[in-house]
Amino acid sequence: MDIRNEAFLVCAEWGPPRRTPRDQRLAECFPAVSEQEREAWLQEFKQVEDEIWKMAEEGGQSRHTRAALDTRMSARFPWMSRAALDHAWFLTGYYGWREGYDPQKV
Repeated sequence: MDIRNEAFLVCAEWGPPRRTPRDQRLAECFPAVSEQEREAWLQEFKQVEDEIWKMAEEGGQSRHTRAALDTRMSARFPWMSRAALDHAWFLTGYYGWREGYDPQKV
């Protein structure tokens, strides 16, 4: 498994860990990885988050199937594991609901 999966899930954590800046969490969890590589991860994770937001804005889980998300995200980010894709699917639904983009969840 690609270490970026673990790093993505660390960055996407909710609750008290979210109070710690992402770069600090990555440094603490992956001390053997260079700062330059961790910074590259953060830039790529921003792209992942942007894609999740796009799908939420397009109607979230009411307009997209799980298979469509898996295909779309895997095409852009082939390193994403099942756990990373599960989290992306959750966020697509959550953001769609929270922001009112998902017409079936408003």
